[in-house]
Amino acid sequence: MSILVLVHEFGHFLAAKITGVKVEEFGLGLPPRIIGREKWGTIWSLNWLPIGGFCKLFGEDAEEKGAVKEGNSFVTKNPWQKALIVLGGVMMNLILAVIIFTTVYSILGIPIETNKVKVIGVAKNSPAESAGLKDGDWIKSINGTEMSQSSNLTEEVAKNKGKNVELLIERKGQVQDLSVQVREKAPDGEGLMGVEISNTEMQKIKWYEFYKGIGAGFTEAYYWGKIIWLGVWQMISGLFMGRVPKDVSGPIGMYQATTSIKNNQGILAMIHFFGVVSVNLAIVNVLPFPALDGGRIIFVIYEILTKKRANAKFEAIVNNIGMMILLGLILLVTVGDISRTFIK
Repeated sequence: MSILVLVHEFGHFLAAKITGVKVEEFGLGLPPRIIGREKWGTIWSLNWLPIGGFCKLFGEDAEEKGAVKEGNSFVTKNPWQKALIVLGGVMMNLILAVIIFTTVYSILGIPIETNKVKVIGVAKNSPAESAGLKDGDWIKSINGTEMSQSSNLTEEVAKNKGKNVELLIERKGQVQDLSVQVREKAPDGEGLMGVEISNTEMQKIKWYEFYKGIGAGFTEAYYWGKIIWLGVWQMISGLFMGRVPKDVSGPIGMYQATTSIKNNQGILAMIHFFGVVSVNLAIVNVLPFPALDGGRIIFVIYEILTKKRANAKFEAIVNNIGMMILLGLILLVTVGDISRTFIK
């Protein structure tokens, strides 16, 4: 999370430098400050509260002394320059995600759609594990019905709840039969058989085909962007309908997820997860909520439409209230992470 926050804040920093705005402080964590050193006209600090980070711009607070008169202050820049600075963090998170996905796929290979169903994960103590299914097995048929898509397998298994199904699998070029007892009801996070499946295959690329890795990186970022945006929309719309969102994690949940992925799937899977979280951070930050980048861009849009600056006191009050709400939400989510840990 520290890496992702640093990248995000560096996006603001870089955009500020490009547009000629002075960066007063670049901090990891929130004050009070542990240590700070000034270099290149900016104080670089480490702070006590390990919640995010910040990039303090000269003139971000329009009431700051001399801000409205100095050419290197945020408040004196035109709306398009302000928009570039505000959205700089979001852009950097998306760029980081593309770089991560490109790197992972350049090493592992490009995912290619096939007409076969592959086992990519087997849950512990599941019917699939008891039957002898392993990662890398190709499921050719169930009860004589050929499997060409993951959805085919899901549908066929659902028809046989509580029954035994006969699987024809291919393992390292050898074909064999397996019998699996399908559950009546699947535990949380698992399917009826306890397998994770896919109909994609990783195709290695040559060094001179690096452009394929870049293409896969952009495709993956777009894929996760759609999924996360839909999830956020469903969560927000659910709140208005009185539904409390579930499975929302904070720093503790992130640590647990990262550790689990690294231990069970390896370092590349963990790095890929960083890419997914980076996309998530970008999308959450463009939400039009006070204190988030999306909330700040609303004031920039107001300035573009009206040709005048928003009231500085009002903007500061709105952003401060938004920050307090966000910190409260982080606290609540962290309490939820801790309670789920102890319940387990």
